[in-house]
Amino acid sequence: MPRYYIPARDADFEAWFVNYLQYAAANAAALGLSPAQVLELQTAKINWSLSWNNYNTAHDIAESATALKETKRQEAEKMIQLITNYIQGRKETTDAQREALGVTVPDREPTPLDPTAITRINPPILWGDTSKPRIVTLHFGKVPQDERRNAKPEGVYGARLWVTDGGPPTTPGGWDALPWRWMADDTNSPNTYNPGRGGTFSFRAQWFDRLMNLGPLGDPITCAVTE
Repeated sequence: MPRYYIPARDADFEAWFVNYLQYAAANAAALGLSPAQVLELQTAKINWSLSWNNYNTAHDIAESATALKETKRQEAEKMIQLITNYIQGRKETTDAQREALGVTVPDREPTPLDPTAITRINPPILWGDTSKPRIVTLHFGKVPQDERRNAKPEGVYGARLWVTDGGPPTTPGGWDALPWRWMADDTNSPNTYNPGRGGTFSFRAQWFDRLMNLGPLGDPITCAVTE
């Protein structure tokens, strides 16, 4: 069966239509086209091009608006966290006020903690953002590339982060044989690592519960930090 001749992609259709109209208008008599038919074709092209240009403009505006929205949400969340930390730190703040705000209400009668429960939780996944010179912004959790969906698993209080110089090991013993250094204990992703220089660094992490019982170590990642 012959291939359908009109391109499916809008950008390809626009270029194809330009050529089609130019040839049809220049060769109208040879093609047996009347002036009215050529005019109808030109009108269709004008209407299409206007709608195509309007679409592209709206698409660019939507992309810009989405980027601005994401930035402003991050800024708003940081401000909310700062204010909430202040409110939570006041001894005068009541649990009723916390509940009305929709923030965390302390568990006044915590249930007994199973010290082995943390060992049965999958370790955090790591993602390192190296877009800033000499800095790694280390995201950790179940969905580290989307902090809005990156809630900690139930029973987890925070993550212990480890760092070592260099990339994947080339000597016997694998990752476990490398000289890992404690980097930080953090209750919220992300954490910022600033080695003060460029280079290659590897990271791994493990969860801990509220009594600092540690879970298994997760898979390491390697990041190249620019000067």
